[in-house]
Amino acid sequence: MSVVFKKGQTLSRGDLDLFLTNSSGNVANAAEITYAIYFSDNQVDVLIGDPARIPENPAVGEYYASLRIPATASYGTYRIKWAIRELVNSPIQNVVQEFGVVTDDSVSSYSMSAEMKSMVDKLRILLRDQNPDKFYHFRPPEAEAVVGQYNRVFGQVWEDYELMEYLERALDWWNMMPPETENYRTVEVLVNQKPAWRTPILQGAIVFAAMALQANWIVDEFDYSIGGISLNIDKSSKYEGLKSSAESQWQTATEMKARTTKIIRGLVQPKYGIGVRSAFGPNVGRGVLSPRNFI
Repeated sequence: MSVVFKKGQTLSRGDLDLFLTNSSGNVANAAEITYAIYFSDNQVDVLIGDPARIPENPAVGEYYASLRIPATASYGTYRIKWAIRELVNSPIQNVVQEFGVVTDDSVSSYSMSAEMKSMVDKLRILLRDQNPDKFYHFRPPEAEAVVGQYNRVFGQVWEDYELMEYLERALDWWNMMPPETENYRTVEVLVNQKPAWRTPILQGAIVFAAMALQANWIVDEFDYSIGGISLNIDKSSKYEGLKSSAESQWQTATEMKARTTKIIRGLVQPKYGIGVRSAFGPNVGRGVLSPRNFI
């Protein structure tokens, strides 16, 4: 279980998501989709609330559970069970996701999907940071540690969570460039549905990685001279060169994106719009759809 939430937390887009594609690999909505929440009590699933909740559908093929973890929720493991009918006459398929409700003082660690790990590994190779013991050059060693049953003496320049952040920022940047490609809003979706765009995302991540190190070195730079002996520490400019090179390739890629992405299939929006359900009937005009309670 790698997804955890806390009491009182409101879940929205990006928390409990489900992405659907058809047999051709293209994003597609289901003919019918519902979900139910269960509490796992000693390996026995106990249904909580409505057995057929309706998820939100912000984009074609994307669904998420909009709910609030109540203050009275029990700590432990929960399961969200999706019931999906691809076509009107298709059988129902079930998908299960697991999450937890933890205390406020719990420490949450990050996890990586297979797609994200692949991108992080590729980014390390481009940054020459995949094997610090082999590519060590005048970097002060860290305390010796055991990683994967091997001794590691020299630390990597970037931690995994930092590279994950740079990849996500690069993807946001890429989607913002015209034409807007909001369909590929996560690294996992892009890797599976548009692998040809992995390289520009990696170049964009290099820009953010170099910018971060540049900011670190700026505060440590100085120029000192006394008695004919000079000492100059200037490393931020070297990272500026790396950043500029990556930005140049990034700019070329964005121009190619604008030329090759010529067809946008209409507007991506929920099928029934956003509205407020009330005793007076549905209102699909301007409004706010408040999240349903967990129970």
